[in-house]
Amino acid sequence: MRKRDHVIPLRLSSRELHRLQQQCDASGLPREEHLRSLIAGAEVRPKPCTHHADLLRKVAGLCNNANQLAHVANATGYADQTSVEEMTRIARQVWEEVKENW
Repeated sequence: MRKRDHVIPLRLSSRELHRLQQQCDASGLPREEHLRSLIAGAEVRPKPCTHHADLLRKVAGLCNNANQLAHVANATGYADQTSVEEMTRIARQVWEEVKENW
């Protein structure tokens, strides 16, 4: 790890400190790391909301199901009506999950 020997005192107004703290809270980064990221020119983005990981997991599962149906259709050379309906149902379910949670 790099050694950080230089300390830079920084004076902020109450308003500036509040704004900095809001940005740190949104990004989930400590103040020093947040400021270092800004100095390095990195785009500091807000951390994902709490339901984000759960939604991605659900969408990935639904996509896996659709992929399995498509694999069977490709292997057999045709897609029967039930497979098409199942893929349509999965696509609607993905859309509903996204609409509800975003």
